[in-house]
Amino acid sequence: MHATPEQFAASVEFGGFTYRGLADEVSTILRKERRKTPMACSHTTISNLANGNAKRIHPRRAAAIEWALKLPPGQLFRVEVF
Repeated sequence: MHATPEQFAASVEFGGFTYRGLADEVSTILRKERRKTPMACSHTTISNLANGNAKRIHPRRAAAIEWALKLPPGQLFRVEVF
């Protein structure tokens, strides 16, 4: 994650979401992608990002979170190749 957990939590709050509400919105965005591999997002994932317990996230989820929060790509997350 590019942003700190505090910045992420502030972005969620500024976007007017609860963790559960953001997870539901992200899951809706991911379902609309209509890919072979369906994906969703749980409120636990959002909570873990906000409190620093999660260091990585799937790129599709990251993009959907930034989209839901109306942030430009790369504002909260960056792609790292290992």
